[in-house]
Amino acid sequence: GGASVGTEKPVPIVIIDNKSDAFATVVEVSFGNYLGELLDTVAALKNLGLDINKGDVQMSGDSTKTSKFYVIDRENGEKVTKSERLEEIRQTILTNMMAFHPEAAEYIQAKAPTRAGGEGVLGKVKKKVQTGIKCAPERYHSKLEIETTDRPGLLVDVVRTLKDLSLCVVSAEVDTIGDKASDIIYVTHKGGPLSPPMEQLVVNSLSYYLSLTEEESY
Repeated sequence: GGASVGTEKPVPIVIIDNKSDAFATVVEVSFGNYLGELLDTVAALKNLGLDINKGDVQMSGDSTKTSKFYVIDRENGEKVTKSERLEEIRQTILTNMMAFHPEAAEYIQAKAPTRAGGEGVLGKVKKKVQTGIKCAPERYHSKLEIETTDRPGLLVDVVRTLKDLSLCVVSAEVDTIGDKASDIIYVTHKGGPLSPPMEQLVVNSLSYYLSLTEEESY
């Protein structure tokens, strides 16, 4: 059935990966078989004060084209670790994607990053993705995995919630696939992994916080 090829709508994907490269934050962008406006994304990232070590385009078997950028913060030459900066990268790319592919807009809860005032208090979003939160200890830290409906400022607000619980955020990554956001955050408490009661507190606090910003759609 060759006829069905291409009928599935492409889903906008932005993956921010801080684990796989020691020196750079890896940003992957794809939207079906559109190449994505490579030069434009590069310009947008540079405008955020990022340097791009290298970029390449990969094709997968289903003819999805993925642009991969290895970026560092121009200010200190290091990978991007601040949640606000990661959120800026994500929103900039999503906003950019909508500009070139209006058909991506139905998935994307994007807004251009603004630095003026505004305390990142999020509006209600319709609940499309079942929220799931997992917390597991690893050797030196705990790994927190959150899946929920995407919205602008999500990572920043999650990290703020964790810091309010006196946790230290070691590293964060965020994958945006359509209207689903998957955050992986590595945290420590008092220099090591979280104790079981602390894990429970984190899961409960985030569940409560995320439920507040979700609007059940009946």
